[in-house]
Amino acid sequence: MEVHLISIGVLALSFLVGATRGINLGAAALVGGGAIVLLVSDGGVEQLYSAFPADLFVLLVGVTFLFGIATVNGTIEWVVDMLGRAVRGRASVMPWILFIVAGVVTSLGALAPVVVGLVAPIGLRLAKNYRISPRLAGLMILHGASCGNFSPVNLLGATVNSTLERAGLEPNPVALFAANVGYNVMLGIIIYCLFGGLQLLRKERDAVAASVVGRTPALAYAGGSSLVSQGPVADRGGATTGGDGDDAAAVGSTEGERSDSSGGERFSLIKGLTLAIIVAVGVIAMVGKVDLGVLALSAGVVLTIFAPKSSSGGSKRIAWDVVLLITGVVTYVGLLNENGTIKFVGDAANSLGSPLATAFLICLIAAVVSSFASSAGIIAVLIPLAMPFLLEGDISVTGMAIAIAISSTVVDSTPFSTIGAVALSNADQEDRSYTYRGFLAWGALMVVTAPILTMIFVLPGLR
Repeated sequence: MEVHLISIGVLALSFLVGATRGINLGAAALVGGGAIVLLVSDGGVEQLYSAFPADLFVLLVGVTFLFGIATVNGTIEWVVDMLGRAVRGRASVMPWILFIVAGVVTSLGALAPVVVGLVAPIGLRLAKNYRISPRLAGLMILHGASCGNFSPVNLLGATVNSTLERAGLEPNPVALFAANVGYNVMLGIIIYCLFGGLQLLRKERDAVAASVVGRTPALAYAGGSSLVSQGPVADRGGATTGGDGDDAAAVGSTEGERSDSSGGERFSLIKGLTLAIIVAVGVIAMVGKVDLGVLALSAGVVLTIFAPKSSSGGSKRIAWDVVLLITGVVTYVGLLNENGTIKFVGDAANSLGSPLATAFLICLIAAVVSSFASSAGIIAVLIPLAMPFLLEGDISVTGMAIAIAISSTVVDSTPFSTIGAVALSNADQEDRSYTYRGFLAWGALMVVTAPILTMIFVLPGLR
């Protein structure tokens, strides 16, 4: 028990040091993990190295490298320009387009990290161009992707359903999928209202009304739209505003001008090649089940070999500060899993006499741990831990499965989760600290609220 309590205390201390002293939290977590394995645990430093998430490291580096090249050669700007024309420059519609696209693709079986890795670079660039808060765009992408997590054909949905079946329990795939979609759509509406979506609607309405009465002409997008895109953001030291108090300003001034005045990117052979490679990477990762990080890194290297001039500067856009932050924290959580601390906490929850209290604590553990670690891994661990009291029949199997599933995945909006990290790494450097704080605050809110709100699925099954 001593090593478990010390491990939890060191994690809390790492957060405190990182928050108060301006130290990268990943670096602080790695130092804390080193202290644990050298002074308390018997595993030695090899235990720390074995917990390092090499797959996540390659994913973050590979995706940001590939899309860094796509950014410097103008491909991302061209795609953003085309999307803007498709919705006639209506910034208010764009967050929901991102939400729906991410949700549909994950529902069809694609893994959320793959989807976010492909949608986030374009979505956050779109947000930059149209004065949309990066918090709004990023969170809509994250929760849109979360909508499809528990589709019967998605890995997470299959994991939950097969785990229950192996234990002799009856899964309900349709209820699981529908409940998760409904919960994330509700969150999407809240996000849209809190982080500047209503202000986007209001500015478009005011601009159209002004053109009707002849006070100002309707603002036109470069592609010929008669609807408004958003104007310049309020100054925040160079970063886009939004969120808690300043998201209202993020939607821009009434001037209604785009952030760039280039008139749109022109298509070229290198843009076509880059776009084709990105699409191929996405299709292969989704259909062929090949690791997205390795594919993206390989694609970036291929582009650099064949088009060195237009790819120059792509490696400088790798988000190394985010890589250190995420891999450091996830390494420490992996260490907690290896030394049994997570199982220790789960067993303590199962020892309670009240089924509702046990259900709540398991969902709380799911929310806290999943905000730093793999949601799929946590679900695979916690559903078996919940089996003893599920088999007793005191609580709804379907309700508990839904509660664990939602609690484990809505917290992926934190900057420490895989998809949260991917989204954050694609924010502009000047916006990254601001976006990080927004993701962190929203993710913390999800950690606190999800275990409570998901009890609504558990209560009807109590006996």
